[in-house]
Amino acid sequence: MNRRDFLTKSTQAGAGFALGGFLARAYGNPSAVGPLAATAISPNDRVLVIVRLDGGNDGLNTLIPFESNDYYNSRPNIAIPAGRAKINRLTETNGLHPALSGFRRMFDSGTMTAVQGVGYPNPNRSHFRATDIWLTGSESDEVLNTGWLGRYLEAVHPDFPNTLPSQPLAIDIGPVLSLSLLGRNGGLGIALRDPQEFFDLVNLGNKNVEGSNHLTPAGFELDFIRQVNIESIQYSSQIRSAAERGRNAVEYPDTTLAQQLAMISRLIAGGLRSRIYLVSQRGYDTHSNQDGRQEDLLKDLDEAIFAFQNDLDRLGQAHRTLGMTISEFGRRVAENGSAGTDHGTAAPLFLFGPEVKGGIVGPDPNFRHTDSRGDFHHTYDFRQVYASLLKSWFEVPADLISSVLPGQSSFLPLLNEAPDLEAVDFTGDGKVDFSDFLSFARGFGQEDPAYDVDGDGQTGFSDFVSFARGYGKHR
Repeated sequence: MNRRDFLTKSTQAGAGFALGGFLARAYGNPSAVGPLAATAISPNDRVLVIVRLDGGNDGLNTLIPFESNDYYNSRPNIAIPAGRAKINRLTETNGLHPALSGFRRMFDSGTMTAVQGVGYPNPNRSHFRATDIWLTGSESDEVLNTGWLGRYLEAVHPDFPNTLPSQPLAIDIGPVLSLSLLGRNGGLGIALRDPQEFFDLVNLGNKNVEGSNHLTPAGFELDFIRQVNIESIQYSSQIRSAAERGRNAVEYPDTTLAQQLAMISRLIAGGLRSRIYLVSQRGYDTHSNQDGRQEDLLKDLDEAIFAFQNDLDRLGQAHRTLGMTISEFGRRVAENGSAGTDHGTAAPLFLFGPEVKGGIVGPDPNFRHTDSRGDFHHTYDFRQVYASLLKSWFEVPADLISSVLPGQSSFLPLLNEAPDLEAVDFTGDGKVDFSDFLSFARGFGQEDPAYDVDGDGQTGFSDFVSFARGYGKHR
């Protein structure tokens, strides 16, 4: 029985009464439906949406340390004045760029997390090479031909492409499939700009390309074309149907990024079961006249993501969707002579959705501890962030994570976690099933402290939510 069946069966069995009416009240309270829905979601139902800020976003002027004199001394012309930085104050020491008012509202509601100082050892400052590093998860001196997401999807679908899943594994909104989605045997996703356009293009001929039996470079290329052809034909009607079934519940800004996110929301709401979506926003290479250029970009980013999150929430899809921003590098600490910044190193990234822990992870930038060029050392390796999402969001076992991202064995507490097995295996049989729930319900009704699953010193509805997150776990 999965978590969704568990919730259905628990109400049918009258367990709501054993929980002192919590279930009944929860389903009558819209604010509680989201957390309940999240507990019923299996890893296969969860969605990761990655927004790439192409060009290298300036993290210092995005999450601003307005109490730091070093910040203002390093950027006498382009630093965001403290008064403006405090418009979207997050803590006593930093605030978001004034254009990020939607982000601040998400922080206030606990649906956004900033991870400060994300980078990697010996950072590369070339756009092309740094982008490849972030998309493949390689070391700075290592070249990989497969992407980190491609390796993950291959690990959970080892028979791909010989056996195609019933739904596309990933969707890249763009003309060419991202390197991050490449596996050993080709791409593990579909690249498209518009579902109807994709359907029309694929079905112009609607014929399968015959495979090749020739073990030559040309034969291998033909086999790759055949794979793309088969996937496209199989998935084109599903993608179009999902786009037609899905409806946006809010109005999006008329920008490229916002409309791409609106399309993703329709596909999710329309029933497409793809796990991963990718979009890109270009223009962050701000070597000159950065102030106005970055403000326009951040305003677009803010309004697009804020609309997307509100849309998912209204459509009942928010709790199964997690978003993340990435950029190939931050900018240099010091401004240049053209009212801009040059290629730098570590910078913050953002996670968004109801399942994030919220707040800021990591210390503020340390201007007194920099590299030989005066730029920041990283606090967190970007692959540690990736690994943490694989573990907590997709519930990938640690040994599998190490095969996808070698050397990553430590994880960050970025998301709401399921409890340890021992905390919810009340029957002691090594698995959390409906018999454990019945035990939990009986103890819960008696306010037994042994059923304080979340460890807050009392038994309440939050313990039920925590228990449900752990439902289905086993040794």
